[in-house]
Amino acid sequence: MKKLLLIFLLTITVSCSAPPAAPPLKIGIISIWSTFGAAFIAQEKGLFAKQGVQVILVPAAGNSGYMDNLKSYKEGKIDATFMMLSDAIMLEAEGIATQIIYATDYSDNSDIIVGQPFLNSLSDLKGKKVSFEGFNTFSHLLVLKLLEQAGVREGEFEATKINYAEVPEALTTNQIQAGHVYGAAATETLTKGFKRLGKAGDIPQLMIKGLMVNAQVVNTRHEELQKVVNALVEAMDFLQHSPEEGLNIIAKHTAASFAELEANLKGLHVFGLQENRDVFKKDGRLFKGGQEIIDFFYQKGVLVKIPDLNKIVDGQFVTAAVKHP
Repeated sequence: MKKLLLIFLLTITVSCSAPPAAPPLKIGIISIWSTFGAAFIAQEKGLFAKQGVQVILVPAAGNSGYMDNLKSYKEGKIDATFMMLSDAIMLEAEGIATQIIYATDYSDNSDIIVGQPFLNSLSDLKGKKVSFEGFNTFSHLLVLKLLEQAGVREGEFEATKINYAEVPEALTTNQIQAGHVYGAAATETLTKGFKRLGKAGDIPQLMIKGLMVNAQVVNTRHEELQKVVNALVEAMDFLQHSPEEGLNIIAKHTAASFAELEANLKGLHVFGLQENRDVFKKDGRLFKGGQEIIDFFYQKGVLVKIPDLNKIVDGQFVTAAVKHP
C-alpha cells in the first residue's frame, strides 16, 4: 500500500512540475497571394499534423490586408507572417528583430505599375501623380526603384499613398496618373484600358516574399519552426503539381477567388526546395537583393542605421528541410 501511495505521489509531482504545453504558432497570411496560401494546403492536407506541430493561420482579408497584417505582427499578435523581404529589413531597422526562414517566390507580373492610356512608359511619369500603398513599404520601394531605372528620380513625380484596390477608381477619376496594383485590381485596370508601364519582374531580387518570424520565436521554438518549414515545402510541391486542387483549397479559406489566385500564381516565380536553398546562400538572391534594398533606403535617408543581413536571412531551416515524395 505504501509503495502504491509513493508511486501516486511521484506521479502527481511529475505532472505538476511538467512545463505547460506551448501554444500553437500563429502565422499571418495575406489572402491575395497564392503562394502564401500554401499554408492552408498544409493545414487541410494534414501536413502540419504529420510533422507534429500546431499552427493557427490568421488570414488578413480585405483591401487593407497587407498593412493590417504588418500591424498585427508589429504588435506581437502573431508569431510569424508571410511578407516581403523589404518589410523584414524595415522591421529590423525599427528594432523589431525579424528573420526570413523560408522563401516562397518573387513577383514577376503580379505586381505592376499601371498608368493612364496617354502614357507610353515610366519615363513619362515626371511631374505626374503616382501612388503606392504605404511609405517605406515594398510598394513604395517598387515604385521608387522602377521609376529610378526609367530616369525619374524621387521628387520628380508627386507621390501619394493609395490602397491598391482603390487605384482603378483613382485612375478613372484622374486623381492619379499611375499607381502600383496587384490582384484583381491589376486585372480591373487593364480591362478598363489603362496601360501597364512597369512590372516587379524587372527588379526580381527586390521583390522576394517568404515566411518572416520574430527572432525571439526563432530562438525559443526552433524545432517547431523546422516542422513548419518541412510542411510548407511539401505543401508548395502540392500547389505546383496540383494547382487546381491547391488553389481551390486556398480560395475556400480566403476572400480571394480561384480566378484571382490563379492569375496571381501565373505572375510569380515560385521557389522549389533546391532554389530556396540557393537563394539563402551568401551569394544568393536574398543577400544580394537585401543589400540593394538597404543601400537604396539608406541613400534615401529612410534608414538611419544599416541593418545586419546576417541577422535577417536565416537559411538553416531550408538547409535542413526534407523534400517529401
